[in-house]
Amino acid sequence: MVNKKDLMILSILQNGARIPISEIAKKVGLSENGVRYRLEKLEEEGYIKNYVVLLNPRKFGKMTFAIFNLELENKQIKTSIRKLAEIEDLIKIYQTTGQYSIKAFGLFDDEEDLTDFINDRLLQEIPIQNYSVEIITKSIKDGIYNV
Repeated sequence: MVNKKDLMILSILQNGARIPISEIAKKVGLSENGVRYRLEKLEEEGYIKNYVVLLNPRKFGKMTFAIFNLELENKQIKTSIRKLAEIEDLIKIYQTTGQYSIKAFGLFDDEEDLTDFINDRLLQEIPIQNYSVEIITKSIKDGIYNV
């Protein structure tokens, strides 16, 4: 488990990972080398998965965000999951409990692009028993795990 100083460092980084180490050091009352050491340790222990830039999909023309509920054929689940993971239009894929064993999230230019994806890719390449698709109309909360 991380200690209080580590949590402070992680919280600061979550508000902007480009913050200089010198500024983090001042805020948490450690030396710059102390912060570097703690960051390396947090990375090695898996608390920090990556430092990323969060892009706005709309700026890239991706105006339609869809959720796919997929019931896959039992005999081909492993193969189907591998195929789904290779599809770039799908940005998140989760195996779940319930009727639909897969929940996938995808970004598309518009509804026509989404329809083409469903008909020309998804239903052609993946053995699906049943599915439903939902289009996100408004984002109420779109968060990440915070400390």
